[in-house]
Amino acid sequence: MIYIGEHALPKEEIIQHFSRSIELVNSTYCEINVYGLLLVYDSYFVHILEGSEDTIHRHLRFLFRRETNWKAKRSNLDQPINVDSETEFLNIIMADNTETEDVPERIMFRRLKLVMIYHSIRTLLFTKWRAVTARPPSLIGKLDLFGTLQDHLEQLRIFLNKLTKICAFAKADENLSFEGLKVVDPKMEALPEVALIDFLLQSPHILPLRETAALHRQVEDFKFYFEEVWPLPTQFTPRFLYKLKIDDSFVEPLPVMPWEVVKKEGDDEERDEREEHTDSSSD
Repeated sequence: MIYIGEHALPKEEIIQHFSRSIELVNSTYCEINVYGLLLVYDSYFVHILEGSEDTIHRHLRFLFRRETNWKAKRSNLDQPINVDSETEFLNIIMADNTETEDVPERIMFRRLKLVMIYHSIRTLLFTKWRAVTARPPSLIGKLDLFGTLQDHLEQLRIFLNKLTKICAFAKADENLSFEGLKVVDPKMEALPEVALIDFLLQSPHILPLRETAALHRQVEDFKFYFEEVWPLPTQFTPRFLYKLKIDDSFVEPLPVMPWEVVKKEGDDEERDEREEHTDSSSD
């Protein structure tokens, strides 16, 4: 699984949240541990994960639960505390003065998008989970968010090609680092630009991560077409009583089945024999 996002925390703190959720998943019973690579920028990140379906979705649940607990803790810290009754008047004055001030933003993830899911992996690329920080190069040119679907797919292809190079570097070097790189360094060229990540986050053709994660282990009530039409399309339905209407065009009744032809011929023979028997008896 590959997903991207925009965060609002320092690099070290956001890495700590991801690392803690991965440790919780791998410390519990799981058939395949979650390994991968987390690439963190100042305000964006790219997370590449390998593992079973249950462990990856467990990581997402732990991460979202950690985000909820973090928000609740921050909101409690923002509330004023009254020491005693003597300071109540002072707290009221301070509260009036702070009403006009901007409330600090208490959010961990601003946006999250699911880029790709690949099933039935034969060979795993990672043997552990690690996080790296980097300062990506600037993108030359502008990306058209209102372009065609083909344009969005082209940018997605470029993004995945860059991640393929990063995975190759991570597999070859266990101590991979993107600090102090030159402009002509191949590692610098493999880093996805901030503008490219932001373009994918705004793309309407890429699903949000929270919505796709909520669909895990949920079976919706789906109605098939044959359950909503009447009469039921079966061989017991009278063929000559109606004509089936499909897409505003009338279709002729179904052809006669071979076994029905044989049955009809047998009925005709029995009727002829019965008539002959009645004629002979009358004579």
